[in-house]
Amino acid sequence: MKKVLMFLMLVMGLAIAPFGMNAAEGDLVDLFPYDQEACLLAENSCTQLKLGDSFWDLEFGGHRYHFVRGGVRYAKDFNDANSDGFISATEMNSLQYNAFASMIINDTDSPVILSTANGRADLTSVVQRIWTYFDASGKLQMVEDQIFTYYIFNDGTPEAPDWRLATAEEKTAYDAADPKPATTRVSHVRMKIDATDAQGYVLEPVKYIAWTNADVDTTTELDKEKWSTIIVGDPNFVTIPAGWTTVSFGTNDRGSLNAKTTDFIKTLPGLLANAATANAEIVYTHQAPTFAGITALDDDNTTAGVNIVVDYQSAFDLPLTVEASWVNMFDAQDKIQNLTEKLDYQVEIWNETGETLLQTIDFTWDEVNSVYTKSAAVTAVDSSVFGAGYKAKFIAETTLGGETVVEADIVVGVMPPKFAGVVNRFSDEGQYVNVMQGITADDGYGNDITNTIQVTYPAGFNFYAPKAGVYQINLQFTHHVHIPGVPDQPATVTFKGSTYNVTKTNVQLTSIANDISVWTDVTTFKTSTFSWGSAGVIIEVAGDGTVIRTINRRTWDLVDVNGTNTPANASGMFDAWLAGLTLEENGYIVVVGVNKATEYALARTIVYDDPVSKTEFVAGIPDFDTDIVKTASYTLTIDDKTAPELVVVNENFKFEAGDFTSANEAILSNVIAIDNHDARADVVIYVSQNGGLNVNNPGTYSVEVVAEDQAGNASTVTFNVVVVAKPVTPEIVDEQIDEKLDDKEQEIIDYITENTLTLEQIQDLIEGKEDQVGTSMAATIAISLSSSVVAFAAAFIILRKRP
Repeated sequence: MKKVLMFLMLVMGLAIAPFGMNAAEGDLVDLFPYDQEACLLAENSCTQLKLGDSFWDLEFGGHRYHFVRGGVRYAKDFNDANSDGFISATEMNSLQYNAFASMIINDTDSPVILSTANGRADLTSVVQRIWTYFDASGKLQMVEDQIFTYYIFNDGTPEAPDWRLATAEEKTAYDAADPKPATTRVSHVRMKIDATDAQGYVLEPVKYIAWTNADVDTTTELDKEKWSTIIVGDPNFVTIPAGWTTVSFGTNDRGSLNAKTTDFIKTLPGLLANAATANAEIVYTHQAPTFAGITALDDDNTTAGVNIVVDYQSAFDLPLTVEASWVNMFDAQDKIQNLTEKLDYQVEIWNETGETLLQTIDFTWDEVNSVYTKSAAVTAVDSSVFGAGYKAKFIAETTLGGETVVEADIVVGVMPPKFAGVVNRFSDEGQYVNVMQGITADDGYGNDITNTIQVTYPAGFNFYAPKAGVYQINLQFTHHVHIPGVPDQPATVTFKGSTYNVTKTNVQLTSIANDISVWTDVTTFKTSTFSWGSAGVIIEVAGDGTVIRTINRRTWDLVDVNGTNTPANASGMFDAWLAGLTLEENGYIVVVGVNKATEYALARTIVYDDPVSKTEFVAGIPDFDTDIVKTASYTLTIDDKTAPELVVVNENFKFEAGDFTSANEAILSNVIAIDNHDARADVVIYVSQNGGLNVNNPGTYSVEVVAEDQAGNASTVTFNVVVVAKPVTPEIVDEQIDEKLDDKEQEIIDYITENTLTLEQIQDLIEGKEDQVGTSMAATIAISLSSSVVAFAAAFIILRKRP
């Protein structure tokens, strides 16, 4: 009874709700084919197959699955050709890429049942072994998975099982048990929402790579009604109630190619079992319009973009072959229609820089006649200005899909010749430089004219052995353009099947014998001379291009509606006719001179109502020749590779102790750095080894100095520094004594204090020496010779007793 109830609910589709309810809150994990968005967008960075986007997404369970191009099908397009109530694989469109998920949307008002002859393999071009079913509100109603396994627990009996997903404790217990409990299995599953069941769903184990119940032997049980405890009828068939959507997953949705999607698929049974799971949202992203036919306007397939070349001094207009369209997915009732509709569009003509709009032309789709009409011809493009450039912007838009703009360049005459490969470069000092390396030029149509490039070098630049520096290399070539002219197109008349050039038009003639002449100006015609000596055939032509009459001025034969006759008063008749002559609108007079023998003979055979046509004179276009001069430049940086030269000023560098305040000051005073490129102030000089130099201690010290230029080139020099003692003078001695007393005063005091010496005791210690230590020089000697604190103390006392 439970199974029958569930089937009825499946067919009726539960409560129908608007397409796409609330998606799960929070950020969604995007599931792309091969886990690469570039493959969905068919971009070159894709490392697998570039697929393209269907623009349909499934947002569910914290994820957003992106369906590839051709991966979404609509039940409205299915055709039950044999009227058996089922849709077979041949009655529905096939998938473009069967290794990725397929979505079937049934937003019709009737359920659809898909029949299969081989376990649904024919429905998806290859078996897609995981199917999900979402109702019209987006709630997940059923999951079928014959690939991944899940822990399931039987709350019923072996004879009347009641399976559900196992709890974490039940999984742990099953894994630890030996033998395994019969109440728990690890199995492929089919799960379906069931409001009458205690857990809110029903579950049955299914076989590996099969849609039938795992406990049913289909080789002996031939009744397909018993192949599933959830599905009524053949469980291989797929029932999609009205308003429902199915999503089945392909081989590339699982495994190493897409771990994220695999993980998502494994959560589906748990999402169905959780009553709090938010409904799925099935989202279509409307696309901007697309243009077709613009690339056909491209006159230069060697240059990127669309380049329209207008013939110099020729008429130009845009054709009606460009079409704009978009996919209008939904009708006014929000039902899927998936129609490609033609759109109106505009073309804007701008100046070459794109700063000034010159003209806007509207192209309107005529639905009745299936053609475009345009609001105006192109007038902004002046083909008389050779080399003039313009930009054309093709613009189409829809409210839902937004705007699409495609640009094309328009040039008058020829595609401009161009440089290629002109980029800033670097090279090493002293190395030969090929300044043309990688640089080419073509005539705008892919023909190489590199050999016409002229190079201008900066002053002082030697490309065989360039010095360090930054140089501008200037390039130029001159390309000659020759456009053949068009000769004059003479006026012509055609009669009796032959066409002849008109030699005179609307000219007052004194003789008509030697020309084929045409008059549309009656006044000029009447003032011409028609004497017998310059006779010919005069043809009066009606506005519709048929002959009204002919008059042979030599024979006076008159041909008109009455046939051919020779009037009795021929001369008077002619004068009267000439005086009263008026031309019909678009009518004209042709005269064939008697000396144009062949033409004259043929003109004499013209009868009333014969066709005669004419063309007007068209002035030709002279040959056009011009030189196009193209220039370019680039910066060539020659890297400095020469280290600075360090010069030791004095190879026998000496100074007296105390002449410098620091070792660096002394050492650097004896060197100069000279660089071939950098100014002296830009070269860094520093002491790398000072040899322990003490500028106050006499001695010889070995030092090392480094010089480094701005390019990082460095050189090193070593030399000796000799410090000599200063000459001894009384002033120097007093200074030295004061320094030593300052250094030793505390030590003396400590000694005297520790030994509790009295002044008399100290004097006793040095008694007998006082007479010898009575001067500053003697004190200095005593200090320098003393080796004990006592002796120094004696000297201290003596010095303090100096007058």
